[in-house]
Amino acid sequence: MLTLFHIGAAGYWSGATIQAADDAVVPSGWTARPVPELQPGEFAQLTAEGWQTTTTPPPAQVVATPQQLPELVVTAIQPDADHAAATQVHSLADVTCPVGAVLRMRAELRGASGELLPLSDSFRMRIRSRDGRERVLLAVMTAGVMHMDVPMRESGAWSATQASVNEGLPPELQMRFAGVTVHAYET
Repeated sequence: MLTLFHIGAAGYWSGATIQAADDAVVPSGWTARPVPELQPGEFAQLTAEGWQTTTTPPPAQVVATPQQLPELVVTAIQPDADHAAATQVHSLADVTCPVGAVLRMRAELRGASGELLPLSDSFRMRIRSRDGRERVLLAVMTAGVMHMDVPMRESGAWSATQASVNEGLPPELQMRFAGVTVHAYET
């Protein structure tokens, strides 16, 4: 097992560690470089040369409150042409479609006053069924706009929630999300 060390504000070690398999991919914001032994009043900061010991404390970190978190807002859900007639988009949070449909979802990352935040990044988005099955999709965002194709290969009620969207994201990249549920039915 590997011990991973969390890299906090300004490259300082936050004090957090997790265990991962030896062949695991190191997630963003973490490193497998061991932190040196620290004495009271010392801090570790990651530089290009590795961890450096310093007596300068890390900068105060601003923790976002739920009101300050940006929001991922679904703006469109469109079924593929072959399944459009059999798909019902009840709202941007509730869809019913046949198994085999591919739903094209568009979402925007918005700030506190509703402005588009021009972030370009990707993250894993988990969707879960009520019976415990899980699928992972890659969400790719360009200039604050995310397009994602969601193939509905199995029947069930599949949901993406705020918790599943933020799972695995560091606190500074988390977002509010109202959620989406897709009911995929057998034909």
